[in-house]
Amino acid sequence: MSIDFEIEGTLQPYLEKMISNLPNGPKLVMQALSKKDYNKEDLSLKARVRRGELNFAVCWLEALGFAEFNSSGRQKLYSLTPLGLAAFEKFNELFMDITEDEDAD
Repeated sequence: MSIDFEIEGTLQPYLEKMISNLPNGPKLVMQALSKKDYNKEDLSLKARVRRGELNFAVCWLEALGFAEFNSSGRQKLYSLTPLGLAAFEKFNELFMDITEDEDAD
């Protein structure tokens, strides 16, 4: 069953604002998940997000409805939802806009 989302309506300004305010971690995770599904270890490596920050990044994406996981035994396989795929296609340049290191002083 495929779900189509109309991002052009009232959802567009909301998503645009939320995505532009995302920290770098969730954006990097979205970039990685747009290519394929990953387990947590591989996702951390592919997205270049430290393991400690990965849970934080994934929580952002799950809260927005962009990512989900399926459990297979003890392992979780993370993937984009249909909304996440549509949002990544529509707002690709916002997801690619990575700011300089936020921790730098």
